[in-house]
Amino acid sequence: MSRKERIRKWLWYFSFPAATVLLFKLYDNFGQALGWVGRLIDILAPFVGGFVLAFLLYRPSHWIEERFLHLKGKNWNKWARPLALLITYLAFLSLLSLLFYLIIPVVVNSVTDLVESFPDLLSDAQKRIEDWVAPGGPLGSLGLDKKLDDINKGIAEAFNKLVTPKNVLTAIKGVGNVASSLINVVISFVVSIYMLHGRESLLHAVRNFAGLFIRRRPLARLRHYARRTGHIFSKYIYGALLDGLIVGVAVSISLLLFQVPYAILLGMLLGLMNLIPYFGAIIGGVIISFVALLTNGLPIAIGVAICVIVIQQIDANIIQPRIIGDSMGLRPIYVLLGITFFGGLLGFWGILLGPPLMAVIQMIVRDVYSRRKKKKSEKTSPAQPDPNE
Repeated sequence: MSRKERIRKWLWYFSFPAATVLLFKLYDNFGQALGWVGRLIDILAPFVGGFVLAFLLYRPSHWIEERFLHLKGKNWNKWARPLALLITYLAFLSLLSLLFYLIIPVVVNSVTDLVESFPDLLSDAQKRIEDWVAPGGPLGSLGLDKKLDDINKGIAEAFNKLVTPKNVLTAIKGVGNVASSLINVVISFVVSIYMLHGRESLLHAVRNFAGLFIRRRPLARLRHYARRTGHIFSKYIYGALLDGLIVGVAVSISLLLFQVPYAILLGMLLGLMNLIPYFGAIIGGVIISFVALLTNGLPIAIGVAICVIVIQQIDANIIQPRIIGDSMGLRPIYVLLGITFFGGLLGFWGILLGPPLMAVIQMIVRDVYSRRKKKKSEKTSPAQPDPNE
């Protein structure tokens, strides 16, 4: 028995009882275990952020590197990856600069104006509703004027609970946390560059470490599924971001045509909400229609609602299938199950990444089922006669 096999044997003997005790403790203290995991992620936040950034930028950097490698000349083999990383990160930083200097100031000003004018808009909306439900109004026959006071009191109480000194201090503290995390952002950039530049050696080290615990055949299968999982997540994330950008721009232009205030803010909001399957588009459409109702009245709000519905239908039936394609291949019930389960387990990130996680689970289940079916058919199939007999 070789030295490596002896090490693997003793590691297996140690890891099995340790894993049993660990699973029991996790089951007994699941909430506390999640807290420890969250704490560990906070400590390793620069490396987690670097890994996420490297994962997102791998496809464009790899594509650019391949273009350089196709050029004639020996020096391109040496400089292809550094030049690809330089171009990729310059493009990424340029996109961030464009975002910070052009889009974010407009969004911040729109949010500020909306918060400042919200009481007046709400008061105007209440007056309109009172006119509608008053005797002789369009909805006067429904007797809604008695319930209107209760609705107004509920809105006022909710607004007073939301805007409190404690919440304001929490928001200020959040701004301070964002400022203090700039160092982590810089470290994440540096870590992502190292990961992309030396990804072969890094993967080789990970394989060697995993080889101490896992045999060669299961390790090869694990690498196979890791590659397919990365492909699913990469295609889904890029497709979802591009789809959200297209929807956000289309809705922003439509709101500008309807002369709805805060058009860019509302359009980008719907683009972000569109990242959440099914529910995000519905919630974003309701918010946009409500703001249009407050600012432009009922006819414009109805037109905006129809326009948003048309854009969402075009997106769901034409744009999304072409951009995301069959990267998931999930039925709607599985998408909803993934959002519900992983959303309850991981919160917002679980809602956002529930569909690709369900796609990975579906991929593994299908492969296991196909493998077992193939083995069963091989056992039941009759033996082929030897042609030499």
